[in-house]
Amino acid sequence: MAAKHTAPRQATPFDWVLLALIVALGGSAFVMIRSALETMPPAVITISRLWLGAIVLYAIMVHAGRRLPPLTVRVGGKLRLRRSWCWMIAVGIVGNTLPFFIFPWAQQFVDSGLAGVYMAFMPIWTIALAFFFAGESLTGRKLVGFGLGFIGVIVLMGPEVLSGAVDADLRAQAALLLATLCYAASVVLARRAPPIRPRVFAAGMMLTAAITATPALLFVSFDAGQWSLASIASVVGLGIFPTGINGVLIIMVIRRAGAGFMALTNYFTPIWAVAMGAAIYHERIEASGFIALAIILIGVAITQRKRNTS
Repeated sequence: MAAKHTAPRQATPFDWVLLALIVALGGSAFVMIRSALETMPPAVITISRLWLGAIVLYAIMVHAGRRLPPLTVRVGGKLRLRRSWCWMIAVGIVGNTLPFFIFPWAQQFVDSGLAGVYMAFMPIWTIALAFFFAGESLTGRKLVGFGLGFIGVIVLMGPEVLSGAVDADLRAQAALLLATLCYAASVVLARRAPPIRPRVFAAGMMLTAAITATPALLFVSFDAGQWSLASIASVVGLGIFPTGINGVLIIMVIRRAGAGFMALTNYFTPIWAVAMGAAIYHERIEASGFIALAIILIGVAITQRKRNTS
């Protein structure tokens, strides 16, 4: 049976540490994907990172003395899919398989900056879905805070990104919106799921994503002999860190502090990605980047400010 869902508690310092780790690992994905794409096709990168992530998460689960539950259960003399697997399969497909394919396809037709702006819709989708389906509050203070975070992302990407949306492919933009909705829905699904150990949930979720994504290889032509060592190393890094280890951390944060708190990563991750690009590829950080950081921090502070009950 699904667990009773009450409003999440106030985030603790430990939750903020977990959130920072998620942002650092997730933000590093952009740099690794950039390196991997130099010699490898997007579908191969996606499927490889999912399988590597699944292997990492399975190893973490086994090391902790856990194991995946049986796939089926006998009810009334008939075999049925176990309820825990229903939730893990749903989160795996909605939160990993679908958006991992949608984003690379859409970015063939729109600039990466515009894709980054659309990612900022994810927290807005999340607080709306969490309000209706996960028992989380939807206050004016939270709306203002998330709105400021969204503005901060736009400032970071630059106003020219929005002007470019007029000429960009509408199908690709709709796909990006769908992908962010998938991410948000998966966060809320993970919040609503019955009590399952985070390591077990993450392993089952990622294994499902890897299995359902693999058939896409039938439609991809590639020459493995052309793959560079740097691209292969980048895919390995993607599988271990932002896909594997982050899988456990994300489930932990959602269960501990709620879907809305987890959604804050999508405001911090672009900042981290820009910083990584500057450190590794010597990309210039404009003054707007620091202004954006200030706006985002103010927005986050507003969303997390405790109400005065006196």
